[in-house]
Amino acid sequence: MDKPHSTENKSNVINPLLPVMDVLGGEDPEVICKRYNISPEELNRRLDGYQKSLRQMAVSEEFSVNRVGRNEPCPCGSGKKYKKCCLSQYDEARQHIPANELHRLEERVKRREAVEKDITRGFELLISKDFEKAMKLASTLLETCPEDDRIHDIQVNACMATGDYEKAFKICRRRWQVAVEESEHHRAKGSYKRAGEDGQELVHFYSPSSWLEKFWMAQRARSYAAELPRGDDVEMEKLVGKLDIANDLKRFPERQEKGFELRRKALEPVLAELGAAGTMAIPYLLPLTFNFSWATLFVPDLLAGYGTDDCIRLLAELSMFRLPLFSRKCLENLESMGPRVIPHVEGVLQRDSAFDELKIGLISLLGHFSGPESLAVLTRWADHDNLIIVHWVANAMERHGDPEARPYLEKARARLEVAEEKSEIAGAIQALAGEQGKSP
Repeated sequence: MDKPHSTENKSNVINPLLPVMDVLGGEDPEVICKRYNISPEELNRRLDGYQKSLRQMAVSEEFSVNRVGRNEPCPCGSGKKYKKCCLSQYDEARQHIPANELHRLEERVKRREAVEKDITRGFELLISKDFEKAMKLASTLLETCPEDDRIHDIQVNACMATGDYEKAFKICRRRWQVAVEESEHHRAKGSYKRAGEDGQELVHFYSPSSWLEKFWMAQRARSYAAELPRGDDVEMEKLVGKLDIANDLKRFPERQEKGFELRRKALEPVLAELGAAGTMAIPYLLPLTFNFSWATLFVPDLLAGYGTDDCIRLLAELSMFRLPLFSRKCLENLESMGPRVIPHVEGVLQRDSAFDELKIGLISLLGHFSGPESLAVLTRWADHDNLIIVHWVANAMERHGDPEARPYLEKARARLEVAEEKSEIAGAIQALAGEQGKSP
């Protein structure tokens, strides 16, 4: 017996997939067309669209092959068991995929899982400081996965740890350019250019911002190696090497500020020696900042203790590394040194405009110094093209509290209000604020 229906045109008022469900349930297509007042062509169109959507689901990154047990949590994140959630959908999807295509998809998933395992191993090699093996593994993986930024990241970390700053610089510059290009392509077309026309190439891209940070670090490392070369002071090298004790997680399992204070107290004698050594220790300390570790966090305090103009400039540049906690310590030390840092901060702000988005910490710092000198710097940045930077400039001006800032602040706020109405920066500001608050 036919299901109850009204004479109203149901194609406009009901779930458009109901006719498809009836077809899949084995009902007569002709009866279904009459029930829902649609043509056979329309029913076929909906059926084709449904099967296409199933195929798209199957080929998505959520597609899994014999990886999730029936009683295990569903990979969709619902919290339900797989058998009571997406299992039937995946099974149904597979039924609508030709055998040869399903085989291709399964091979691709297996290949991706193998790559994921190798990438994990690569980062483990970095942690264990087996940089030669990490570099060799990354080079091998890039032969088949040239567009996976995690593999390039392994290469960069190995290069930075072994002092090959030129190679790290070139990799970071190129991957930043790729990230910008792919981000723009994805924004315009909803897909990645290097994933291929069918989207089947294995790709994994970092954000342009992530590569810009790495690019800046590699650029500075290369410059510091030329400007402040390490000599052959074996004793100084050994002294700085003692800071590596801080990286012993078995001895120091604590994290964040508590972890840092415990490490600082344990290493007080070493830090005192490094402080007494003066600026001659700087070339041996700077490489600690290129690969983040607990030992990295001692560098800002030591530089501030030396107190020279070059040290102020280094603190400003290192604050742009945006490593968790490290950047904050650089900025806190700059603030503690008072208004004398303003000309040096301004010098860093004026250089390397490609890295302007990394300078928001320095811009925010200026808001802590009252007076015309810091305000003059902020007003010059109030007209920046990057509205996220304008946001931080406005915040700094507000904190500054100088009446002379009012016209510039009002102009900046007006620009931001217009932009927020267009939803151009609200999400970006929120994400960036979240990154600034991260700790190790």
